[in-house]
Amino acid sequence: MKAIHPLSPNEQQTLEEAYRHHPSHRVRQRAWGLLLSHRGYLAIRLSELFEVRQETVSAWFESWERLGVVGLLDQPRSGRPAIFSAQEQEQFLQYLAENPHQTKAAAARLQAETGKSASPFAFTRLLKKRGIGGSAAVSR
Repeated sequence: MKAIHPLSPNEQQTLEEAYRHHPSHRVRQRAWGLLLSHRGYLAIRLSELFEVRQETVSAWFESWERLGVVGLLDQPRSGRPAIFSAQEQEQFLQYLAENPHQTKAAAARLQAETGKSASPFAFTRLLKKRGIGGSAAVSR
């Protein structure tokens, strides 16, 4: 059974602070899991408590051993590149500012100018990211 090495008082305090105050739920969960392991809980029991696979708990332990508190943080994940550049997105928002109720027309204008095509959902996501518009920002 995998477990962490005994924690120093400083490490315990760091993990308790992370468990109580970190803004990320995942970091708080991992910190609590490490503290429970230090108190004698087995990885299999932790996996049941946190409803994750036992391999996940082992990964928490390995990250802690290798990286310390930084190992509690999520690593960046790759994703699909944006269809429109930041400048093109700003252009779309400018078109939309000219005619706020013409979202579909602004999207069509940007697509015509750039030669790139995107679904209405792409524009809805763009607006949502910027905190603009409602659920039907772009008519389908």
